[in-house]
Amino acid sequence: MKDLRKMLKEKEPAIGPFMVTASPALTEAIGYAGFDFVIICCEHGALSPFGTELEECIRAAYAADITPLVRVTENDKGMVLKALNLGGKGVIVPHINTKEDAEKLVRAARYATVGRRSAAPPVRAAKYGVVPFPTFWRQQNEQTLIIPLLEEKEAVQENLLEILEVKGIDVVFFGPFDLSMTLGLDGVCDHPVIWDILAKTVKLCSEKGIPVMNLAWDVPSAKKSIELGCQMVALDVDMVIFKRGLQELMNKVETEIKRAK
Repeated sequence: MKDLRKMLKEKEPAIGPFMVTASPALTEAIGYAGFDFVIICCEHGALSPFGTELEECIRAAYAADITPLVRVTENDKGMVLKALNLGGKGVIVPHINTKEDAEKLVRAARYATVGRRSAAPPVRAAKYGVVPFPTFWRQQNEQTLIIPLLEEKEAVQENLLEILEVKGIDVVFFGPFDLSMTLGLDGVCDHPVIWDILAKTVKLCSEKGIPVMNLAWDVPSAKKSIELGCQMVALDVDMVIFKRGLQELMNKVETEIKRAK
């Protein structure tokens, strides 16, 4: 399994897609394809942020040796707790717009005295208690990636500097789609205004020593994100990849079989 913290420290780009289908099989396939991480999405995906569905997708990521990050539905301590107890190596929390939002996230994800994460030894992330709890909680505080998703103008244009003051944030996830919506740009991620805001965000985050992740919808946008200084890229979505493959196959069926009669 890739050590994302080491990759970030060494300035090596890390790339992985979203998984929204709630499918352990597709989670495994993403890992076998060689990506660095997979984002198991509870916000827009079909799986609950609680319980067995999420656990099975995380377990599939472990089986395929790919780092599982979990995007929960909201800034809720119970959702953060479940994602990490089940074995998520990092948690992505949407719509973090203020310093207070970021502080709430850190409290939920870190054990005392840094935060107030609820403690229980026999969780899956601790190999059901095989890992001694004093060892486990220290590993969690040191290794878990806390990733606020900054995707509204309040976050990136009004409160970014205050958010970056919060100790415990490991990566800032720049959300171009929702940002475009809040700016009245109809969800156009490739708008020059969005790229300009991303560049400014990367600059401010770099000054604080915090890496930035961006959402990319194709390889050129991923490459541009990295050229602007992003160290992580969420590239594509499992269902979109599947849909695209189906469409390409159907086009060949239409042109090479049906029309060839």
